[in-house]
Amino acid sequence: MNLEYRHTRLVRFFHWWNGISMILLALSGFYIHFPDSFPIFPSMDVARKIHFIFMYAVGAGVIGRLYYAFVTGDSKNFRPRFADIRNMIGLMKYYLFISDELPDFGEKYNPGQKMMYLGFVPLIFIQGITGFILYWPTTFNHWATVVGGMHVIRITHYIVAWIFVYCIAAHLYLDFSEGIANIVGMITGYRPADFHAKHRKKRKTVVSAEGQKTLDA
Repeated sequence: MNLEYRHTRLVRFFHWWNGISMILLALSGFYIHFPDSFPIFPSMDVARKIHFIFMYAVGAGVIGRLYYAFVTGDSKNFRPRFADIRNMIGLMKYYLFISDELPDFGEKYNPGQKMMYLGFVPLIFIQGITGFILYWPTTFNHWATVVGGMHVIRITHYIVAWIFVYCIAAHLYLDFSEGIANIVGMITGYRPADFHAKHRKKRKTVVSAEGQKTLDA
């Protein structure tokens, strides 16, 4: 099997570091919000400590990943393009089983991945700010007043938390739907070079009296 080196060691590290931290943040956050309906921690004190620890872990992970992206030039893989809008339609049709054809984006990450990864940065910043305000309401009460009160902060924090949950769920679905090789690739760094070949546009060359012409199969 021909393998390609897709993810460096640090990319894999930050992926798992941030992914596990976000999952623990979500679980502890739901316990804090619904302690009776979501009893997965021994006490509120434990849940709050876990929530606070992994809040810092995610913050450090995102800063580290951004630093790595800009220093190594990996940031070019996340650069938005106008073609992403058109390609996003084809991507959605493929993953919603409307089409059997996966567009060839010509990039490391597809439009959905770029949108999710780039969106995580401002959303994590929002969660950090609203989280601090909720944890120290007396100290940061004036910040809450600026945006409409503590209830606005609480609702914003809750909505963004659900956005993260849906993004993580979608990410897991897409990974498992594509095959175990995709997940193994994020552990070892290697993935089959022809991983998407069977889903790409199949083309054939036909010969006519006027010469060669490439047509969609």
